[in-house]
Amino acid sequence: MKSILVILTLALACIEALEDNYILEQWNKFQIDFGKTYRSPVEASRRYSIFKSNLELIENHNKLYEEGLSTYRMGINPFADWHRNEFGTNVNMSSLIEERLKGSQIFSRTPGFKAPESIDWREKGVVTEVKYQGDCGSCWAFSATGAIEAQMAITKGNLVSLSEQNLVDCSITFANKGCRGGFPHFAFNYVKERGIVSEKDYPYRGVVGNCDLEGKQLVTKLSSFVILPREDDEALKEAIVTQGPISVCVDSSEAFNFYSSGIFSGPCSNIEINHAVLAVGYGNENGQEYYIIKNSMGANWGEQGYMKLSRNTCGVASFASYPKL
Repeated sequence: MKSILVILTLALACIEALEDNYILEQWNKFQIDFGKTYRSPVEASRRYSIFKSNLELIENHNKLYEEGLSTYRMGINPFADWHRNEFGTNVNMSSLIEERLKGSQIFSRTPGFKAPESIDWREKGVVTEVKYQGDCGSCWAFSATGAIEAQMAITKGNLVSLSEQNLVDCSITFANKGCRGGFPHFAFNYVKERGIVSEKDYPYRGVVGNCDLEGKQLVTKLSSFVILPREDDEALKEAIVTQGPISVCVDSSEAFNFYSSGIFSGPCSNIEINHAVLAVGYGNENGQEYYIIKNSMGANWGEQGYMKLSRNTCGVASFASYPKL
């Protein structure tokens, strides 16, 4: 009996050693692939522990995908050493009731409107490159600039990358909070009143600085912006077809953050909205309809910076809007 227990103990030790070696290999590869460095051994140890937990989450999910029990894959990306709480609350919903109608119009659906089976505004040359917000909670600014950039390209034939940093630094008095969150509606209000400059003139830094517009030329202002009816998925689909890319807000759940490919279908909440992105189109695969979502987490996230998000998922139609030049 003792010999059997010894053999089992040694076998378990070998399995644990193999698992630890595998995790360390993945950890080292992760650091190399994404250029990760840490301030101290203590910080590195903490990040390793988070990475280990996230790796387990990712691999357990992908087993479900391989068994045909999920429609999307997860993957290791630059955020695999981030704790869920570090993604923070990027969309600030405070004062929303008072502010959401200021300077806006309300979208009305067209009776009998028949949407095409699919549309992808990237194919029409009106969407700028995928950008990276870093660890600044400025997704709201990227969602807003993406929508304005598209409207400029559609109406004027001129695709210009606009400055998120301009919004981060200068729209505080319009209810935004820089790197601590904001809202695309508030950004549209700012651009309506003050205008916005180009990314080239006012490059992104990912930290809040002093508003510095001296010597910088405004690219455009807005005449207004349009708010879509709450949780009206058909209105969102029609707006994408008739107007162009639409600013939308979602719940960026833990699963959302590690999305790699496929059609994301949750789990996520339709209530806890905390992240702003850009809907640039929609499509259908094997009977499953999805929106094409442009994120601001860099080209190493998802499908080269994009996600296929199942319709009526993650609150995508809760706070949708688009600007008017």
